[in-house]
This record gives sequence, C-alpha cells and structure tokens, in this order.
Amino acid sequence: MNATPQNILEAFNQLPETEKHALAYEIIKQVAQLDIPPLTDEALTEVAETLFLEHDKTEAADAEAKSGGSMAR
Repeated sequence: MNATPQNILEAFNQLPETEKHALAYEIIKQVAQLDIPPLTDEALTEVAETLFLEHDKTEAADAEAKSGGSMAR
C-alpha cells in the first residue's frame, strides 16, 4: 500500500466527526510509543516563526477583505 500523507489527510477530512476523533486517538496512542527525540530550541523557534508569519498573512488578508481590497500594496 502506498498512500501519501496528502491522500491520508483528504480521507481523514471526509470522515464523520466521531470517526475522526477515534482515528486521531489511535494515531496519538501510536505516536506516543515512537522513539522521537525532543525538539530543539531551534526547531521550536522555526515552528513558532512559521505559525506567526502565517497568522500575519491571514490577518492582512482579512483586513484587506474587510476594507474592500483598497489597502495600499
């Protein structure tokens, strides 16, 4: 079986909410058993920066949409 992560996520998103919760619970149980090294400070900083940049883009797009697209570029 060769399923890409994108295919898996698309299939997951099509599930009813109760099945999503059950599947998420099972995945979390299995991930907790993996031998994954702790995140470094650098990795956490990179994730935080990415999230903040995405948040800023979303807020800017929302502000532009609310102003009718008349914001200066």
